[in-house]
Amino acid sequence: MEQQVIEAVQGQEILARPANQLLNDFGAGRASPGSGSAAALLGLLASKMIITVCDISLRKDECSQSHREFSFISEKVTSEIEPRLKNLFEKDAKDFEKVVSLRVSRDKSTDTNEKSKYARESLDLLQVATDYTFEVAETSLSLMEYGVTMFEHGWHAIRGDSGVAISAAMSGVMSSIFIINLNLKTLKRRKYSKDNLERVQRLHSRLEELQTKAFSCVTHISAESLESIQLELGE
Repeated sequence: MEQQVIEAVQGQEILARPANQLLNDFGAGRASPGSGSAAALLGLLASKMIITVCDISLRKDECSQSHREFSFISEKVTSEIEPRLKNLFEKDAKDFEKVVSLRVSRDKSTDTNEKSKYARESLDLLQVATDYTFEVAETSLSLMEYGVTMFEHGWHAIRGDSGVAISAAMSGVMSSIFIINLNLKTLKRRKYSKDNLERVQRLHSRLEELQTKAFSCVTHISAESLESIQLELGE
C-alpha cells in the first residue's frame, strides 16, 4: 500500500502539489524542480495577477474604454500563456532531472565510450531544456507588456496587483536570461550555443526597454503617493 502511495505522488504533476510542499521542493537541494521551473512559476504568478486585474477592471464602468483590450488580454493569458507555462514548468522539471542523472552516470562510468555517450545525451537534453527557458523568457516579456497596460488602463485601486504582475514577469525574464547564459556556457563547443547567442542578446535588449516602462510605473505611483501625503499634511 505504501509503495502505491509513493508511485502516485511520483506520477503527480509537480504543480498539483500543495503550496508549502512545492516551496519546500524548491528548497530541498534537488535537481527538480529547479531554476527553469522557478522562472516559469514567476510567469504563472504574473499571469494570475493579470487575469485578476482584467476581470475586476472589466466590471468597472470607468474602464469601459479599455474593456475590449482587457478581454483580449484575459483570453490570451487564460487560454494560451498560462497553459503553456504550466507545460514548460513540468517539462523543465522532468527533463533537467534526466540531465543531472545522465551527468551522474557519466561521472561514475569507467568506460570511455560509455562516458562519451552519457555526456552527449546530457548535452542533447540540456539543449532541449534551454529551449524551454527561451520560451519562458519570451512569454514573460509579453506578460510584462500586458502588466504595464493593465497598470496604465486598469482600475486604479488595484494597481498594486498590476505592479506585482510586472515585477513577477520581469523576474521571470531575468531568471531565464541567467539560466540561458549558464547553459550556453556549458554548451560552448556546440553549434547550438553559437546560434543562440544573438537570441539571448535580443532578449536582454527587449528586457531593458520594458524595464524602462516598468520603472516609469513605479515613478508614477510614487509621485501620486507623495502628492497625496503632502496635500493631507497641508490641510
